[in-house]
Amino acid sequence: MSKDYYELLGVARSASPEEMKKAYRKLAVKYHPDKNPGNKEAEEKFKEISHAYEALSDPAKRRQYDQFGESAFQYGAGSGFHDPSDIFREVFGGAVGDIFEGIFGFGGQSSRRGPRRGRDLEYKLKVDFLEAVKGVSKEIKIRKYAVCSNCKGSGAMPGTSRTTCGNCGGSGQVRQSSGFFSISRTCTACQGQGEIIKDPCVECGGTGRKEVSKKITATVPAGVDTGIRLRLSGEGEAGPNGGGAGDLYLLIVVKEHKFFSRREYDLLCRVPVSFAQLVLGDEISVPGIDDDVPLVISPGTQSGYVFRLKGKGITRLDGRGKGDQLVRVDVEIPKNLNARQRNMLKQFEETFDKKPIVMAKGLVDKMKEIFK
Repeated sequence: MSKDYYELLGVARSASPEEMKKAYRKLAVKYHPDKNPGNKEAEEKFKEISHAYEALSDPAKRRQYDQFGESAFQYGAGSGFHDPSDIFREVFGGAVGDIFEGIFGFGGQSSRRGPRRGRDLEYKLKVDFLEAVKGVSKEIKIRKYAVCSNCKGSGAMPGTSRTTCGNCGGSGQVRQSSGFFSISRTCTACQGQGEIIKDPCVECGGTGRKEVSKKITATVPAGVDTGIRLRLSGEGEAGPNGGGAGDLYLLIVVKEHKFFSRREYDLLCRVPVSFAQLVLGDEISVPGIDDDVPLVISPGTQSGYVFRLKGKGITRLDGRGKGDQLVRVDVEIPKNLNARQRNMLKQFEETFDKKPIVMAKGLVDKMKEIFK
């Protein structure tokens, strides 16, 4: 089951940005991988709270989460979510390794020269209105850096492997002493990696990654709207030095429809009807999402009246049912009447007592404003 972002951070839904930042700092220090080496459970917890904090600390993402829940971020690109370590650095300032080396006495350069998570990618996905309403599967094509198929990400030719750098002993740093002072510099032999590839892979040049073009089938859930970002986990770029892949974020853009529009999860439409239908009443069929929907027009209905069809709207992303369909009926005035029709209309008009139309004072004032 999806985990509530507020619960992950241990704050109320009304928490202020300062309260959330304070809660995140406490949890991030507790679960950071450098403080829990080899603890996969702590590493996963660190990722969860970092993603939760990034969503709730951004006002736009927070509103999106409050309305749609985790569905807005986890289907299937951005400002999409960043590397959890990036969020940690933004909150604490400085480099992660420097902070933990100074506070806890560990971390340091090892975290920077090891495998790193690949970049997140974003793809703007345009869908038709009804595709967004009903849900759809789309095949997209992206270019990205993927794990080299020849060396399997090692960067070394098959049958060979990386070797420990003899210049720095695998630390990635060379320490130089001068009197009472000692300065560490990045090893120039291995560029701070701690390892050297004697026989680089001919396919990727020793990087372990290669740019490829990939087709991906993306599942767009029913109910999405423009601005929603859907995450395809692990479909971003492969990380350097054998690091895990980032995520792909789909930024949804919904095309306009000629007949339908929407207001959150309510489906809106306007239906032209005749004067007689409004006066006498009628039963008509209105286009719906899947099939036509029956609509009963009561005698004497005014033009512009809006009918509400319960549960005939758009599926909610949070799974709590559907919205309604709102149907506005507008009288359609015939433009070309023949002589017989004109006479009949005049006779009909003469059956009414002719009284002057008196506008309410408020309406008169509004009309004056319009025609100033």
